[in-house]
Amino acid sequence: MAVARVDGALAPGEGSVVNWSGQGLQKLGANLPCEADVHTLILDKNQIIKLENLEKCKQLIQLSVANNRLVRMMGVAKLTQLRVLNLPHNSIGCVEGLKDLVHLEWLNLAGNNLKTMEQVNSCTALQHLDLSDNNIPQIGDVSKLISLKDV
Repeated sequence: MAVARVDGALAPGEGSVVNWSGQGLQKLGANLPCEADVHTLILDKNQIIKLENLEKCKQLIQLSVANNRLVRMMGVAKLTQLRVLNLPHNSIGCVEGLKDLVHLEWLNLAGNNLKTMEQVNSCTALQHLDLSDNNIPQIGDVSKLISLKDV
């Protein structure tokens, strides 16, 4: 089972971005590199099922976990500084963990198994929202999302 490791994660001069795409990761270990200068974490094209051990990454501004095997997204709940959350092409069944993400501007949940879009209304700073290719029968109340530019 592959587990995220710190060694070799940051190239010189790339202190704010950690890109572990396509590493065959199945879970996120407790040793995630979440120093104060890490603002972007990219975990695309892995086999990750659960977002765990992210609570110490409080300074993250961008998180991308596209093309994985996620079934839940609650692990983002404590990432209150997030502005970009990219979770397309997983198996997420419901929108959760967004209540305290007041700075979130960009949310991509395309290509999941969503049936409702609850909690999206709490992200009043949202400018971009992609819920395409899901099983949502009707759009809920988006009246509080006054900053939306792209839906």
